[in-house]
Order: sequence, then C-alpha cells, then structure tokens
Amino acid sequence: MVAVLPPLPSARPFPTRLVAFLAGLLLAGVCVLVLEAATPADPPVSFVAHTGVINMSEGLALKGYDPVAYFTDGRAVPGDPGLSTSFDGAVWRFESLAHRRAFLAHPSRYEPEYGGFCAYGLALGRKTDIDPTAFSIIGGRLYLNADQDTRVMWRQNLLDAIAEADRNWPTVKDRPVVVR
Repeated sequence: MVAVLPPLPSARPFPTRLVAFLAGLLLAGVCVLVLEAATPADPPVSFVAHTGVINMSEGLALKGYDPVAYFTDGRAVPGDPGLSTSFDGAVWRFESLAHRRAFLAHPSRYEPEYGGFCAYGLALGRKTDIDPTAFSIIGGRLYLNADQDTRVMWRQNLLDAIAEADRNWPTVKDRPVVVR
C-alpha cells in the first residue's frame, strides 16, 4: 500500500525570497571565515618591543637576570634590583656585589652574544626575544635562546648555527623586534 501525501501549500514569494537572501548572507559569511582560516596571515602586531642592539625590556637587560651567574653558578639567577648598574644603555642586575664588580671590570666577558637576542633566531636571520633560562656557554661566550625547545634545535647543528648568526648579526642588529 502506498500512501499519497497531499500537495504542500504554495509558499508566499516574499518570505521565500527573504529566507533565501538571509541564507545567502550566512553562507557568504561562513565562506569568508573559512577562507581566512585557510589563508596564512601574520597575526596582528601588538607592539615593537626592542629597537636597539641590546635585548631589554623597559631598560632592563637579560630580563633582570645576573649575567655573571651564568658563568660562575652555571645557571640563570635573577638579579637583585638593589645591585644593578647601567652599562651600554641598559640596566644590568646582579645576585651579589662580587658579580657586579666582575661585570664592571670585564663587561665583554659576561655580555651575551648578539645583544642577548636568541642565537637560533639570529641564525635564521631575525631578532627574537629570549627566555633567560634557555642558555648555553660555548667557548666562554653566553648564548641565549627563545625557549628550551629552541635551545635543543640550536644545539643540534651548533657550529653552523653560530657561524650563520655571526654572519647575520651585522645586518639584523639594527632591525626592531616586532612582538605579535
């Protein structure tokens, strides 16, 4: 047995056109969102964090970590705000008075390479901010990286990465770092 349904009443033309128009707008909006999601684009720029050759935030080098402690303690140690000095346009903090004296006696011995920007970023041709706890002492020089994972990648081809960063630094050092 086959059931026969009665014909649907005809819809009025005005609501049908309105529904079709609204559905079209909705579909167009979804298409735009899908295309934007599928198209790689730079995230919006929030601010320029570094404009000089020393990586500093609000005038503070190494995000307040003691540059001498990397060498003497073998670890990243936050400096004491009461034990700071100005050098090369930045404020440097130290864990102890002895560290401050050592730095002032031989600042080039303790200053990080590439102004304290990420060594791996410099190898790739760009200035990148750092995590002060992601560091390496290589050949008596302090190298910093963006984070611990970046440090691991950088160390995989260390000598080539340092050579590439050394080549890139003269042209990259005056560029600003744009934080996104």
